[in-house]
Amino acid sequence: MKNKINSGYRYIFGPVPSRRLGVSLGVDLLPAKICTLDCIYCECGKTKTLTTGRKEYVPAGKVESEIRDYLSGTPDLDYITFSGSGEPTLHSCIGELIKFLKYDYPRYRVALLTNGTLLYEPAVLKQVLDADLVKVSLDAGSIESFVRINRPHSALELSKITDGLINFRNIYSKELWVEVFLVKNINDNETELEKIKDFLKLIRPDKIHLNTLDRPGTENWVEAVEKSVMENIAGYLDDAALIYKPEKAGRIFGKDIGEFILSTVRRRPCTAGDVSHILNIGENEAEKYLDILSERGEIGKKCMPRGVFYFKRH
Repeated sequence: MKNKINSGYRYIFGPVPSRRLGVSLGVDLLPAKICTLDCIYCECGKTKTLTTGRKEYVPAGKVESEIRDYLSGTPDLDYITFSGSGEPTLHSCIGELIKFLKYDYPRYRVALLTNGTLLYEPAVLKQVLDADLVKVSLDAGSIESFVRINRPHSALELSKITDGLINFRNIYSKELWVEVFLVKNINDNETELEKIKDFLKLIRPDKIHLNTLDRPGTENWVEAVEKSVMENIAGYLDDAALIYKPEKAGRIFGKDIGEFILSTVRRRPCTAGDVSHILNIGENEAEKYLDILSERGEIGKKCMPRGVFYFKRH
């Protein structure tokens, strides 16, 4: 059955074409934006609530209900992915929701996109073991770069986080990916990269992904690392994969396109090309919808090297 769009959904979004996960239905367990970090490059904007406190930020039962409703149409998905507006492991019921998907909908693979800052906690580690894929972030080898790039909650320590990731790898038997986000003139130097490489050797991920600024970030002064430099660093980090555009288009159909676009760009800024991929519509048609929303003042736009990105105004 064709995927459907329901503008009434609050906790699930997409499906969106992911650069690594194909067609992915997003599950967002946090109000925007609650996180353990306030990364300078984050596409979701500045962290409003910086915390390490875990609780049921949104009702797990309502999340489950929306997922059931969407999956009743047997959509064609590559992954169901816990991601969105903040750090998903802050939600105290994430383990229950992952188990629910694995037992009730075993045909779908479950992914978790996390910054990895809480995996040193035994309760968090135990809750995420049923996920088919866990992608964690590691942007710094030194405390100085960690503080400057990730701007962590005061309770977090880089050594605790890296020890947690190493321990997680020793216990977690499924697919573990690590993404390294490079910021020009901060963590793209030889000293920092050597430390990151040492951590990666201990974590032993199945894949290493290398990323840099593509969408509008939190701070305007953040600069992307040049492609040629990225390619050299990728080779140094054991042939890490460079992250570029989506690999395949979405398979999305529906009527309330404007509401769907608003829901999508609230969580991740998109170009007209991105919207075209997500909705399976022509790029010119996508631009028409985006222009209407922009003229109404509901979304803003910003020029980036990859094109004009549209984002939800707060």
